[in-house]
Parts: sequence; structure tokens; C-alpha cells
Amino acid sequence: MRKAVLFIICLIFGLGSVLAESSTCKILYLIPFDSDNYTAPYVKESEDMDNVRSYQLMGFWNGAQMAIEELSKDGNVHFDVIVRDISNNEAKLRGVMEDAELMSGVDLIIGPFFSKLFTIAAEYAKQYQIPIVNPFTSRQDLVAGNEYVYKLIPSLEARPAMIAFLAQQSDAFPIIIYGDSTSQNKEMMAYRKYFKDNHIAFEVISNASSVVSRLNPAHKQFVVTFYDNPAQNLIISRSLIYSKKTDNLTFVVPKTWLESKTYDIEYYSKLNLHFFSDYYIDYDAEKTKTFVYDYTQKYGVPPSLESFAFQGYDITCYFVGLILSQFDHDRVKVSPIAFPLSFDKSPDGGYENVNVQFLEVKDNEIVPSLY
Repeated sequence: MRKAVLFIICLIFGLGSVLAESSTCKILYLIPFDSDNYTAPYVKESEDMDNVRSYQLMGFWNGAQMAIEELSKDGNVHFDVIVRDISNNEAKLRGVMEDAELMSGVDLIIGPFFSKLFTIAAEYAKQYQIPIVNPFTSRQDLVAGNEYVYKLIPSLEARPAMIAFLAQQSDAFPIIIYGDSTSQNKEMMAYRKYFKDNHIAFEVISNASSVVSRLNPAHKQFVVTFYDNPAQNLIISRSLIYSKKTDNLTFVVPKTWLESKTYDIEYYSKLNLHFFSDYYIDYDAEKTKTFVYDYTQKYGVPPSLESFAFQGYDITCYFVGLILSQFDHDRVKVSPIAFPLSFDKSPDGGYENVNVQFLEVKDNEIVPSLY
């Protein structure tokens, strides 16, 4: 606890972490630790710390440090790493970005994490001609008109594009959307727009029994639901299972269904449940096991997606590799643990990761879909 408080104090006074006096790779991290609003929390259980804003992004920074230390071991890469605490304070961000001495020689900017301030920082990055990475937003407009922006979360439109592609492989039309046709659900609206714009056959059905009656067990079909409450989940799930029409069905649901206590994983296997996720970790992979062990030894707690530890590690490894490859994506040999990356360049702007993670529940496990 005392060490954590000292870290926050260091951030308040703007201290960076310099890993080597001789630098060939200068990285600026703009991470929202929110130390300006830090107050000592009341902690009864260790889980209580997860709700303290100043600690929520510590995992990201810890993962980034793991990557930097690993990349420094062979002595071929030396780092000058600067960390600044940037949350929602626009004046503070501009102060950092207008510091000519600090910005001199910067090879890469990671952050800010919030879209409004990222947009501001991206304009400075464009002026300086420095690549800038946005780790966590799906907003496609951030890459427009700025070739220095890298957006890591695929846009929402990538999901219906994948469903449409998969449906075309087996003529699984029409695609059924199970939801309220008047709903303003952002993702559902993205699906409907994409399908309409690309002349993809689909239907919107709001009644579970009508969904079931529309299915033909001899014909492959997709049902995509946007309902996300226990009552609706139960209605459609039971209706599908009791109908015995699930053999050729791909049932695509919100990721939050997997976090529900309504069913166990075995029940979901029977539904041929599929979902999209920004991340996937194979905990049986040797690289993952090594990272989890080393991280736990160093920080005393295991890494998690919720604390962004894997993301901090993956992003740092990949983009240092990209710098060393002179920004030739084909030459980057990094294999991320949780953050599969494959970039397409926008015709009028930056780069967007298009590697959408489509997962399924199979044999009572969550695995990448091999549809």
C-alpha cells in the first residue's frame, strides 16, 4: 500500500521512468491514473482496490514495464520511457504536448485513453509526425485524416461484416436479429446499418417463439441477440433448446452472457453459443504461462484483462517491434498474448486493427471459433 502511494506521488510531480541513459527508443505513455484526485481509500478487502480510479490502470503500466524489461535484456534496444498522468485535464495534456524538450525525439505515444483528449493529442502527434496509439476505443472517426493514429479495438461495423462473411459461406440467410426493432442499442444499430448498406438479407424479430418458428434445422442460420438481461436470456435459450433446432444454428450473444450466473458453461455449449471479444487468452500457451508467472513474481498478484496487464504488455511489445521494423507491419515478429493485431490503413488516415475475435463455447470451454 505504501509503495502504491509513493508511486502516485511520483506521478503527481511528473517523474518519468528512465530505463537507460542511452536511448534509441523514446516512448511517452499518457495513462489516466487520476492522481490529481487521489485520496487514500478505505480498504477492507483486497478487491476494494479495484474500485479506486488511481489503481485501475496500474496493471497496464506494470505490463508495459514487463515488456520494456524483456526487450532490454539483449542490450540491442535502449529505452527512454516517460510517463504522464493524463485523465480528463485538457490543460495538463496540452502542457505535456507543448513541452518541446520532452517531445524531442519521441518515437511513440501510447494514450491518452479517453477519446476527447486522444483527439487533441493526435493533432499534436500529427504535427510532430509521431505515431500515437489508442488502446481502448472502437470509434472509427479517430483515424480519419491522421496517418499517425493506430486504433487497436476494431470498429463495431467489423462484427456484422464478419457475420455476413460467414453467412455467405453457407448461404445462411436471412440473418435473424433477435431484439427490439425500435431499440437504440448502438451495436444493434451498427448491424442493421451494415446489413442494409451491403444488401445483406436479415430480419428483426422481437419474439422468442417467432425466432424459433423461423428456424429450419436442415439449414444453417445465424441468430444474433442484443437482449442482455436474465429474463430475456432465459426465454430465448430455453425456447431454442426445447425446439431441438440448434444443430445448424450459430447463436451470437453479448459477451456479458458468459459472465452471467444464470447458466453454467455446459448449458451454453448446447446452444452453440458464439460471441465477440476484444481479447482472447490461451492460458495453456507457454508464453502466457511464462508471463503470468513472471508478472506474479514481480508484482505479487496475477495479471488480468480487467487490470489491463496483458494489454499493456502486448501493446508495448508490438509497437516497439514496429518501430524497430521501420513501421513495416509484415516484418513485425511479435505474437501478442491477448491482443491479436492486424492493421488496415484507412484511405484518408491512420491504421485500424481489423482482427475481430469471434469465440465460441465448445466442449465446455471458450475457444476461437473455427466456423
